[in-house]
Amino acid sequence: MNYQEFVGSVTGFLRETLPCGTELSLIPLEKNNGVILEGLSVRKEGERAAPAIYLDSYYQEYLGGRSMRQIQETILECCEDNCFSEHFDADFFTDYRKVKPTVVYKLINYEKNQELLGRIPHVPFLNLAIVFYCLLPDTPVGNATVLIHNSHMKYWQITCGELYKDAKLNTPRLLPAEIKSMSEVLSELSGGLDGSREDGIPMYVLTNARKALGASCILYDSMLKHCEEYLGSSYYLLPSSVHEVILIPAEAVADSGELAAMVRDINQTQVLRTEVLSDQIYFYRPESGQLSIVKE
Repeated sequence: MNYQEFVGSVTGFLRETLPCGTELSLIPLEKNNGVILEGLSVRKEGERAAPAIYLDSYYQEYLGGRSMRQIQETILECCEDNCFSEHFDADFFTDYRKVKPTVVYKLINYEKNQELLGRIPHVPFLNLAIVFYCLLPDTPVGNATVLIHNSHMKYWQITCGELYKDAKLNTPRLLPAEIKSMSEVLSELSGGLDGSREDGIPMYVLTNARKALGASCILYDSMLKHCEEYLGSSYYLLPSSVHEVILIPAEAVADSGELAAMVRDINQTQVLRTEVLSDQIYFYRPESGQLSIVKE
């Protein structure tokens, strides 16, 4: 079945199965880099909060061979277990004093998000943008995030500068940075079974403890300098995704153009569109203590 038939099957099943009074609605949700995904909002009678279920990922599972019945049961279980409103104070966002400790930042591509950036507070950074969100850990639906919009700032009567100041303090505290060699990362991913060594170009991965939206670690105070000390030299920084960056010692690179071509190819073939950070690569010089875009 095509995607629209799949959506119809899921919503029909839920309407027949969920309690009377449950409101189902399909809503477009704008994600990173201008990608629009369809979300299924399931609001039980009397509840104020209704997190959205992304249907595209379930459709991909269906195309991959998972049965429709299994998918329907999984979504139903998610709806039945979703006691979000019982645990979440809907008045939380009316008081910035409550919100303030949860404000953190992330990095997104400036050019690819022009329309979104017109609606949210942001700070330009090279060819990227620093944007802000609330990190709500350990909710019934996992670690929830809420992107902060201009309308939030207006309601709270705060400035973008205040958001940045709070996020600058909170993000390293809530999402501490981790730097590891690529061989260590691969070993962890394989459960310790990958005993490969770095016989080629030495690479290091910088992300945060949650390994989510960790590219923003490069904004932490003294982090770029710390990476230089860790690698023992100036280095190239490759934007692997919004979740992490890859560091390569400068002396290990013969042609930076090859690195740039590799990043573009990986972005086009291996990284989800919503997770692409940049097609550019960057260079850190100890003399300036700053990153710069590598011009080709």
